[in-house]
Amino acid sequence: MKDLKEFINGIGAKYELAEEDAAKINTKRFLVNNELKKFVFNKEKLTYIGKYLGKMKKEFLPSSILLEEISAQKLNKVYVDKKTAWLFVCGRDIFKRNVLKIEGISEEGSMFLVMFEDRCIGYGKVDMFEGRSILKNVFDLGDFLRREREND
Repeated sequence: MKDLKEFINGIGAKYELAEEDAAKINTKRFLVNNELKKFVFNKEKLTYIGKYLGKMKKEFLPSSILLEEISAQKLNKVYVDKKTAWLFVCGRDIFKRNVLKIEGISEEGSMFLVMFEDRCIGYGKVDMFEGRSILKNVFDLGDFLRREREND
């Protein structure tokens, strides 16, 4: 669960997760409550259990459930308008001129949740592109739709 904790710390969130409440199935991470644990008899055959928190690839990729949950906290966030939100959900990066409001310190390498109104639509990492600061798209809600189209 080190990867999950590193992501949580990197985004500036506070999310208490006891090791005994966490489950790891292949590359996926889950939060499992005590009621559900009573029904787990063979961990080897599990594919999904409890609340999906995310998965490990090159780095930890949080689920939209986890992002929405931590977005209520005071942490690094950028707020965007409808057009910029749509482009972000389509996989595009965000230029600083398209940001309505920033909460947190924007420096290269920092991670920010991307907010449209009061909803978290993904997150990105501050990077430099052609001498300008951008928010590089790491994960957005449109990821699920793009993966579906790849499998058709």
